[in-house]
Amino acid sequence: MSTAAPVRLVSLDVGYTLGEPSGMTLTQRLVELSPLPARQAKKVAQQILHALDPRSDATAPQTVCAALRIAPSAFPQDHCPPDFALWPGAVEVVARIARVVPVVTLSNVSHWDEQETDVAALLAPHLRAHHPSWQLGFAKPDPRAVETVARLHGRDPAEVLHVGDSLDYDVRGALAAGAHALWITSRPPSSEALRLLAEYPGRVTVVPDLTRAVEHIEQTVLPSFRQPR
Repeated sequence: MSTAAPVRLVSLDVGYTLGEPSGMTLTQRLVELSPLPARQAKKVAQQILHALDPRSDATAPQTVCAALRIAPSAFPQDHCPPDFALWPGAVEVVARIARVVPVVTLSNVSHWDEQETDVAALLAPHLRAHHPSWQLGFAKPDPRAVETVARLHGRDPAEVLHVGDSLDYDVRGALAAGAHALWITSRPPSSEALRLLAEYPGRVTVVPDLTRAVEHIEQTVLPSFRQPR
């Protein structure tokens, strides 16, 4: 991303970008139950489970089980959502970003796993909004996730910088929507990742950790758009 990139909104992934769950998520339990290869099962769960709102769709568990080839009776009705813990310094990072540009969250998470965690409260008062996939109806890398968040905040997707740890979900989702991506990874990019980055020159920046991510945002957001202190 060049220094002239018109970033007007930052969207942050939550899980494994700002913190992590303290136990097994429903997604992880379903992946273990599914006969599909783990990576395939995870993708199916991300795209279906994380985009369902069981409050308005009583057949949500059956839909997920059918896609994962699990007997409906095996759906973990006894699932207890794990607590979610922010990593040290995460609130300070979000606060720093909010000083220069509006910031929201855009997280792939199921309704079942978010019941006990109020992400907006954990990051208050720095967030403009929290956008879990199950409320949006779209999960990354579906471009409609980023597109919907951009629209809700009166922005074009090209004005959004999405920050996250996953190449498959955060980076691909942002690029598919026409947004910029800030990829947090401490590992050298694979040949697959390098090919993807080469297809989108200037659209993806790779940083090793959350601290470098916020420093990059502070350095590249246009001075004319910085939020008043």
